[in-house]
Amino acid sequence: MKARAELALVACVSGLLGSAAAAADLDEQVLMRLLASVERASARFVETRHSALLTAPLVSRGTLLYERPDRLEKHVSFPYDERIVLERGQMTIDNRTRGRKTTITITRAPGIAGLVESIRATRAGDLGALERFYKVEVGGNRGEWWLRLRPHDQELAEYVNAVTVKGAGPRIERIEVDERSGDRTVMEINEEFR
Repeated sequence: MKARAELALVACVSGLLGSAAAAADLDEQVLMRLLASVERASARFVETRHSALLTAPLVSRGTLLYERPDRLEKHVSFPYDERIVLERGQMTIDNRTRGRKTTITITRAPGIAGLVESIRATRAGDLGALERFYKVEVGGNRGEWWLRLRPHDQELAEYVNAVTVKGAGPRIERIEVDERSGDRTVMEINEEFR
C-alpha cells in the first residue's frame, strides 16, 4: 500500500514538473518555430465586429487559406462575397457583391501593412516581421498559448491598441484586434492542415 502511495506521489510530481517544463519552454522563438512548421493551412472562420457605431455586432463567416511563404487568402461568404488575397507585398480586395476590385502595395500603406503582418507573419512564424511593427509577448505552453502584439509603429498605434492571437500547437484558434476607438474584432478559427 505504501509503495502504491509513493508511486502515485511520484507520478503526480512528475506530471506537475512535466507541465511546468512544457510551460517554461515556450518563448517567442519556440512559438515561431512551431507556427513556421506549417506549409499550408485552411480554415473556417466566424468574425464578430463590435463597434459603438453598430446597433448589434456585425458577424461574417468564410474561409482562410495560407500557403508558405506569404500567401494568405480570406474569403468572406456571409453576409457578402469578398475575397482578400495577400501575396508578394500586394493586397487584392475583390468585393463581388459590389463589383469592386482593388489592389494595394502594402508597403505604401504602413498602417495596413502592420495589421496585415500581425496575421500573415504570425501564421508564417516570422518573428522579425512582427517585431518591425510590434512589441511581442508570449505566454502559455505549446498546448495552449497566446501571443500579444502591441504596436510600436506610430501610424499603426493610432488605430490599434493590441492584437491577441491564441492557439494550440501549430494551430491558430482566435485573433482579437482591440482598436484605439474602443471597437473590437474577434475571429474564431477552425484550422486544418494539408
